[in-house]
Amino acid sequence: MPDTVIEGVLPVVILPYSQDYTVDYVDLRRQIDHVLATGCDGMVMGQVSEVSRLTTSERFEVAEVLADQIGDRGTSIMSTGGESLAQALEFSRQAESVGIDGLLLMHPSMPALGDEEMYRYFSTVIEAVDIPVLIHHAKSLAKRPLSISVQAKLLEAYGPDKVQFKPEAAPTPPRVSELLAASNGQARIFEGDGGMMLVDTYQRGLAGVIPATEIAEITHALWHALKADDIRRARQIGYPLAYLMCHMMNSIDCYLQISKHLLHRRGLINRTLCRPPHDFRVDPHTLKEVETVYHELLALCTTSEVQMEAVA
Repeated sequence: MPDTVIEGVLPVVILPYSQDYTVDYVDLRRQIDHVLATGCDGMVMGQVSEVSRLTTSERFEVAEVLADQIGDRGTSIMSTGGESLAQALEFSRQAESVGIDGLLLMHPSMPALGDEEMYRYFSTVIEAVDIPVLIHHAKSLAKRPLSISVQAKLLEAYGPDKVQFKPEAAPTPPRVSELLAASNGQARIFEGDGGMMLVDTYQRGLAGVIPATEIAEITHALWHALKADDIRRARQIGYPLAYLMCHMMNSIDCYLQISKHLLHRRGLINRTLCRPPHDFRVDPHTLKEVETVYHELLALCTTSEVQMEAVA
């Protein structure tokens, strides 16, 4: 297995599109450069990157661009789950072949799989690759929570370097503690709720956090305040961040529309397009409140002034 240590702040790509809804790879490479310049430790192509809306050839090309643009500057992680084992295996092997450092492996979303089938799905993919695999439980897509016992069994079978975790089953903080207890403290866990519960979950024991691009600087500042044991500053950042996430994390399309709006205002993406069909339209009052909180958080977390338009 490659000596890849996955840790720290690993923002998820917010995928940019050209006017014809094809992937804008120039914009994508620019976004990756921006995130790495903030001091983050790498990037993830995940569910909020709209991977489920990509064709197979697009998924392959996106994985290749992610690995190439990050290079040795950080860690590249690609979401490779599928509705079938055949899909998950194809996506995972391709990602490894183009130089991706680790996989974010989500369960199928259509069936309500029991423990035996969950274990079979994850273990088959884990055995098919040499790079680390982050077991991803997506609470908005899972028909049934991934049990602690299955996660502990996977860790025992393959070890903490090969198998790591991004749990999102609510309530997240107690389940972090349960997984750590079930694994004798060996589980390497990444918070995946936009940093919403990071002040709590960090103190229970985390290897890292997986937010999204628009809050890269904010989460980086929060993570390092926690590492420095500066709880007062961590709470100054973490509590309004949790409020911001309450507005954004109502659905994937809700998150995407707000995230792309914020990134576009900062000049970090050229367009706010989401690939259709989608089911959400943000209302003006919500957007105004989000802009206010976001602007205040950026001002709190960045040393250089961030240029944004005045909130209308």
